[in-house]
Amino acid sequence: MDLFLMSPPGRAWALRGRNNFRSREAPQVDARQARLEWLALAREIEARSGTVVALPSPSELLTGMPYAAECGQVVPREGAPPLFLLPRMMSAHRQAEREHWAPLARRMGMEVVDPGVGIWEAHGDVATFDGVTLLFWGGRTTLDGLEAAASHFPGEVLRVQVREPAFHGNMAVLPLSAVDRLMVCPEVIAPDSYARLRERFGEQRLLVVTEDEIKHYATNGLPLGRDLLAPSVVQDAVRARLALLGMRVVPLTMRELCEKGGGSSRCLVSRAEVDASAVRIPDEYRLETVAKDIEADA
Repeated sequence: MDLFLMSPPGRAWALRGRNNFRSREAPQVDARQARLEWLALAREIEARSGTVVALPSPSELLTGMPYAAECGQVVPREGAPPLFLLPRMMSAHRQAEREHWAPLARRMGMEVVDPGVGIWEAHGDVATFDGVTLLFWGGRTTLDGLEAAASHFPGEVLRVQVREPAFHGNMAVLPLSAVDRLMVCPEVIAPDSYARLRERFGEQRLLVVTEDEIKHYATNGLPLGRDLLAPSVVQDAVRARLALLGMRVVPLTMRELCEKGGGSSRCLVSRAEVDASAVRIPDEYRLETVAKDIEADA
């Protein structure tokens, strides 16, 4: 099962923390439009055989919940229930989110674990490519937070240090496994970390983009096979390079969630490949149920 944990914006969704380069100066959002943008993305995912589990926010104060990449990290295990590693968020207004994700994870049959140390922003700072788990720190996640989480990941782990404006690793690196490329922005990756990426994967497999291009979310699309669900602000030059590799960019209008809120399609999901028999999905959290509430407003 290609599992996507997501959380739709509430009816009174607003910008509160303003902790990224987009949201700091953005005008206030249109919550109704944001909900429709979220639903469009969720439907594109399910149209490509993904399974969305949608947790509506229990409080209008939890305005960061739609950016579910930081809700936690699902770690599949052979012969055991998946782990759900809780985040330890930097922003105070987001720290209570995990109190609502943890009960859902338990209902789904996962074992919930708190890394217990430092700041760790979960799936926003996790990527996989060529059998390697990439763990990021330096944007918001701290090194001690990364190390506390790292012990729960099986197999080969590679640590990568990033810097602003890549406030998460998923702004610095995007795995494109369908075409055997790793999109990277060397300008926001520490030199020793970038050297490790070149050594492990080979220069020819790295698709280099610039800092300006990642500010237009080149690295924040959501790849599903050869389709890349991406905000419409991704630049034409990036789209053309991806097309030459055999990727098709599917542009999504994300004026509220991305252009104002600062989070793209990849930021709106926590994704994992899990054994379908290892998880249970309560009907009230299936997309078809949650979508009815959004469509009623529309």
